[in-house]
Amino acid sequence: MATLAQQWDAILEDESADWENAFVEFRVAENGDLEEAALVLCSLNPWHGESWRSGWLRFRVARTFGYGADDQHTRAMLHKLDTRGISGELELLRSIDHFLPVSTQGTV
Repeated sequence: MATLAQQWDAILEDESADWENAFVEFRVAENGDLEEAALVLCSLNPWHGESWRSGWLRFRVARTFGYGADDQHTRAMLHKLDTRGISGELELLRSIDHFLPVSTQGTV
């Protein structure tokens, strides 16, 4: 099985060059590792299902702007899980490509 950092690299390779935001799910191989994984990934602001038995954590990644962790920081945190022996599977649930933010009129 590929490491989490390798899985992340593969996800990014498959994305278009203008991707902006990604919604990612991490399914932990051992349910007992889920709480430690959440602590390691806390800077990614992960959330889990209705209980810790769900076996997954979800988080957002933003490449240039928007809500979510930076893609480089995400890779570093996944590598940290790899070094702790926490394994699992990453899945890209959704991504937004070629996103152009619109300026607002400000406070009304």
